[in-house]
Amino acid sequence: MKIRRIVIIVLVLSLISLYVFAFKMQASEKGESTLISFDKDGFVDSNLLTDTNKLVADNSNFSLYINETTSYFKVLDKSTGEFWESNPSVRDPWETDPSKPITNSAIQKQKSTLEITYFNEAGSQTTINNYQFSIYHPESILNDEGERTYSIKYVENGVQVLYFIEDLEVDYLYFPKYMPKEEFEAMEDFNLLSTIAYTGFNHDFQAYEIVNYTGMSRLVKRRLYEVFYEKLDYTRERAIDENESYGYFEQFEKIFFEIGIEIKLNDKGIDASIINESIVEPDNVKLARISLLPLFGTAVSIKDTVTTEGYIVVPDGSGAIIEFNNGKFYQNAYRKRLYGQDLSLLPYEMAEQQQKISIPLFGMVKEEGGFAAIITQGDAMAAINADVSERIDSYNKAFVTFNMRESESVTIGSGFNQYGVDLWTKKLVQTDFTVRFIFLEGTDNNYVGIAKAYQNYLIDTQGLISTDQTTGAVLTTEFIGAYDRKEFFLGIPYYALESLTTFDEAKKIVMELNELGINDMNVLYSGIMNGGLDSSIHTKSDIERVLGGQRDLNAFNQYLNGENIELYNMIDIMTASKYNRLFDQYKYTANRISGALSLNFNYHYPTRLPYSETTYMHSGDDYVINPLYYQAIYDRFAKDYDYNGVAFLNMGSILAGSYNKNNALYKQEAIRLQQSLLSEVDEKVMLTNPLGYAIPYTDYITDLPTETTLYAIIDYQIPLLQLVLSGIVDYSGDSINLSSDRSIEYQFLKLIETGSNVKYTLTYDSSQELLNTEYNYYMTTHYINWLDMIEEQITEINDIGVHEGYLVSHEQLSLNVFEVTYSHGLRIVINYNLTSVTVEGHLVSGMDYFILEGA
Repeated sequence: MKIRRIVIIVLVLSLISLYVFAFKMQASEKGESTLISFDKDGFVDSNLLTDTNKLVADNSNFSLYINETTSYFKVLDKSTGEFWESNPSVRDPWETDPSKPITNSAIQKQKSTLEITYFNEAGSQTTINNYQFSIYHPESILNDEGERTYSIKYVENGVQVLYFIEDLEVDYLYFPKYMPKEEFEAMEDFNLLSTIAYTGFNHDFQAYEIVNYTGMSRLVKRRLYEVFYEKLDYTRERAIDENESYGYFEQFEKIFFEIGIEIKLNDKGIDASIINESIVEPDNVKLARISLLPLFGTAVSIKDTVTTEGYIVVPDGSGAIIEFNNGKFYQNAYRKRLYGQDLSLLPYEMAEQQQKISIPLFGMVKEEGGFAAIITQGDAMAAINADVSERIDSYNKAFVTFNMRESESVTIGSGFNQYGVDLWTKKLVQTDFTVRFIFLEGTDNNYVGIAKAYQNYLIDTQGLISTDQTTGAVLTTEFIGAYDRKEFFLGIPYYALESLTTFDEAKKIVMELNELGINDMNVLYSGIMNGGLDSSIHTKSDIERVLGGQRDLNAFNQYLNGENIELYNMIDIMTASKYNRLFDQYKYTANRISGALSLNFNYHYPTRLPYSETTYMHSGDDYVINPLYYQAIYDRFAKDYDYNGVAFLNMGSILAGSYNKNNALYKQEAIRLQQSLLSEVDEKVMLTNPLGYAIPYTDYITDLPTETTLYAIIDYQIPLLQLVLSGIVDYSGDSINLSSDRSIEYQFLKLIETGSNVKYTLTYDSSQELLNTEYNYYMTTHYINWLDMIEEQITEINDIGVHEGYLVSHEQLSLNVFEVTYSHGLRIVINYNLTSVTVEGHLVSGMDYFILEGA
């Protein structure tokens, strides 16, 4: 009997182990980034170099020069004779204007090529630049003014500069804080030292003491240096050891970083890079961020007594313009991370609703020429900065800051004992950080030219292929399928799955649209599998029976194929409401830096907190899946998925890292994992507002923003995204019937201005069914209310002929008035004002458009 019990227990434990540990999904490899080759051999100390205008590289379009005594470089555009400079070569006019409060810090920033932020063991951050710590050291006890601590190495078509960023100043730890009484009084310089420094006496130690130890002046330190180092042969290490013998263990954060940059010339401009393998950090402080060339191509506010004209282009949302010298220096400068919030590090307080940056592009347009700047490496770690003149100096500027690590702010303690702490990842992200500057001139020197430069980059280097063959408006109808509703049985709550649009009902809606003459359309179906809108992990495609099951979906798909309509079923590889097996959440879920599992928070709007942090009833937050398992999940899903199209809910549109303490996976590495998956998808792919790296993998784009985030420093919005994509990939805007802050008329004008297709989110049943559910944001989807509007908009867009060509020009004529031109000669003026305007002798009514040519 006893043996039988043991056998049963062993068998049960074996089954449990098999359940928990067998049939695991295989994690993908991170993949290695191809890094710039770096070798310290061959670098020459800049103090041995004297050429102030050395030709580095030359081609038929440009010449690259460097000043070896400053490390500043410039690029000559041979077609215009203009120079693009890493740093301004003339003094800031503010320096000669006594009414302008320019600071030494601002002047030093103008003379730097790198600005770095580092943090210490306590988490406090400090920002310095490489001018005063490498390019031109101030005078100190150990060096003369102008000491240079960088080296130069010439490479094919370019140059590398290795900056040794360090403080050469003698700090207080060079000197012992205490001197034993007898030894000190016997010193030859006792009277001098006791007068200028050792003015205190510690009776406990029977030693003289420097009272103002950390605040000694340079003059005092110079006199102490003469005694302790020139006479007594002290070392800093000896002084620190003597301090520790007295119980003084304070450490001064002596910074020393090595950071190399590379500038390479090509036939369109230059590639400027921070070389990852060159970076050396001290043990006590670590790099947080590096800003690359913060003054490159900058535009001074006044030149030869004339105010300069031009603007900065930022890719916020659809795109935006910040005009030079716009007088908004009292507003916050522009700074935003690319690609939106890290899904694995969502904040515990809801962030402001704003547009994200979807493409790694910015630019500047000046009177004599412009540039498009494309972040080609390190884009997921980058933030774009832009600012106008008159804030700290005379310059309008745009540049990139690269994050070397990720951080998370956490709160420790409770009640009155709460305090915040920043947690940082340990290792540097493994990528170079490169910005490609493409110089523009003539008719390309505008934001249209900047967009086209990025379009060409995608085509030439990223494999983007033109797939837009349509000549009329395409309607994307998003159908909402199954949803979960909270029900009660004998007072016990449970969730029941119900339908808003079955497959047969979706077919009826499509047939009614066909009867209205709408034949060019896509069908996007959400919530059809694995639990509906609140779906479990997509390792399989279980079609919901409440919608009609697999058979009805197949019949619907067959009908659509006969009508030449694409069906895109929505799936989510990046989040899951639940896993299929016990404990899977601990293996497959991404980690926050704090070590907690990453959750895709649903926020409670009144409190701005995640529902899980409130007492309000709500279903649980979805798990954020570790990117290493994307491929394994999709491979399992695809085994029994037999349809021509697939739509990804988050893939290609948002990034998530996973920050295991000893093996962090950064968003930059997640890009490679997403690209690897998308490249292997056999079906047609629909993506929602894709990020730049995912654009080459999509066949159709939805929810492309038509507006920007209206920060105060921004002057007006532009369709930068659409100028990149028009004529290459078909795209639509957001669902017109889901917008709560813009009128139907306004959204329709945006379709005309941006060349966007029409999208509606529809349900067969009344959306009032969603009252008292978690899906009340679909409260305007009942299809019967929108058929006439859809017909009217599609007919009008086709009558105008918007989609017979592609966007070739766009400009602001006046406030809220824009002119857009299409490739087939269509010119339209759009007036977003409530009052009429006159353009070329034609009256354009408020909130209306007028066709100038091509009708």
